[in-house]
Amino acid sequence: MTMADPVFQMYPEEEPLRLAVGSPPSTPVAFVVGAQLTSVFLRLIKAGTKCAPPGESAVVIELRAGEGDFVPVPREPDTVTINDTSLTPVATASWLPEPRGVILIRVDITKPSDMPWEMRITNKAPVELLFVWVVSDLDEDTRQPRILMERSHSRVALPGASDDIVVNVANVGTGDLTIDTPAGTDLGDGFVLDEVTPTVPVNGCGHLTIHVPPVGGIPFDAGHSTDFTLEANTRDEEQRTLHLSVSEKFGKEKEKEKEGKEKEGKDVKDKEQKDTPHELMMVGDLFPTPLSPVVAWAGAASPHVHFIPRELRPDLSTSALVHEDPAP
Repeated sequence: MTMADPVFQMYPEEEPLRLAVGSPPSTPVAFVVGAQLTSVFLRLIKAGTKCAPPGESAVVIELRAGEGDFVPVPREPDTVTINDTSLTPVATASWLPEPRGVILIRVDITKPSDMPWEMRITNKAPVELLFVWVVSDLDEDTRQPRILMERSHSRVALPGASDDIVVNVANVGTGDLTIDTPAGTDLGDGFVLDEVTPTVPVNGCGHLTIHVPPVGGIPFDAGHSTDFTLEANTRDEEQRTLHLSVSEKFGKEKEKEKEGKEKEGKDVKDKEQKDTPHELMMVGDLFPTPLSPVVAWAGAASPHVHFIPRELRPDLSTSALVHEDPAP
């Protein structure tokens, strides 16, 4: 007999709800309660920012059915009655603390309906907190992990060298996180998963160490890049997909340096052309690389193209020799 996949809703959908110290109540977040359900469970994590449970942190959880009033949910054994818009009682609720900063809220519905439900949270703790919660009609199905990590990593490296990428992996879900991608896995294009924390507890952190392939050594090396989705016990593939890339260090700086030198050379040349008549074109300009010792000597003997005395070349016009060296 195969077990059915858990049926649950995880909130918020994008990022954890972040509440600073002394902040007002959060914006209400709607959640779905089936029209036929007589009970629903909300398992909520109060996540700290230091990869550890925040301790006894005070928060206020409020629920609302339909357009009724928000009411704070008390800790067991106390309960609170939740009324709809017409002040008709529709449910009772209470919460229990669990290890590692988790709270379990139980709502017993006395009048099932398809009315919308909302929750809002107030952080009364002296520290900033992150919140994630899971809703289901089954207690066990609300134990769900959630990965929080930086997914895009770019590196630059000197030719032939590389530094490992270390990815910190936080579990801000309500169940333990299991990463099934083993160490030694080829992530693509030369990236290799060297180390991995296989199990990350609720309100805890692990890490990934990724070997980065070297760059350079071949002409026009464009570097390396890959996208890889980790195997883990979470449903959201995007949250566990890594985007990795490495390129040669100072590549752009080298291009800028080259452009700067070319501009500098052009400025110098423009200055020479302004300061020197065109008739005085230098030998170095005509022959950037000396073709023979004779040509090289000619460049040293005279800064001008023509260095033959005027009287030896009567066939040349006077204008062509106006700037020639005088006869020795």
